[in-house]
Amino acid sequence: MICGHIHKAEIRHIDGILYGNSGDWVESLSALVEHPDGQLEVVYWTTLRPQPAAQDNDSANLDTPQPEQACAS
Repeated sequence: MICGHIHKAEIRHIDGILYGNSGDWVESLSALVEHPDGQLEVVYWTTLRPQPAAQDNDSANLDTPQPEQACAS
């Protein structure tokens, strides 16, 4: 069972059923991803987003993924 948007991302077993909740993108910046082997994982944008190096504003953040890319398969 996969649910979303109750603000607490988690994956756990409840009475023999795998329960996955994606949390929300507004407050916790969390999502569920499925790996090629079928494993589910909760990811957080703050963990996925690399910290930009100190650069001028024109070249900063060129390699920083956008939020849409964090959940792309």
